[in-house]
Amino acid sequence: MVQDTTVLSFADGVSFQQMGDGEGGVVLKAGTGQLFTCNDTTSVFLAALDGRRTFAELMQAVLDQFEVNEDELRDDLKALASELHEKGIVRVQ
Repeated sequence: MVQDTTVLSFADGVSFQQMGDGEGGVVLKAGTGQLFTCNDTTSVFLAALDGRRTFAELMQAVLDQFEVNEDELRDDLKALASELHEKGIVRVQ
């Protein structure tokens, strides 16, 4: 589903707030009141999600912040993006 050229954006009614260095972030689905917490890696990914950047550009934002294996990160973030899409947090453009 998610390719390097895929553009992702937050679904309507979803907001995201970073909590600070080492604190991760929080996602709120306003329609349901569901609140999700996330770790720093996910927080950097979501902070870069602006509806214009491709998945590859979002992944690069994470690579710029963390020393991780690129192939493993790609697999992990694709799985994350798919899960967020299934939960109605992000949409694929």
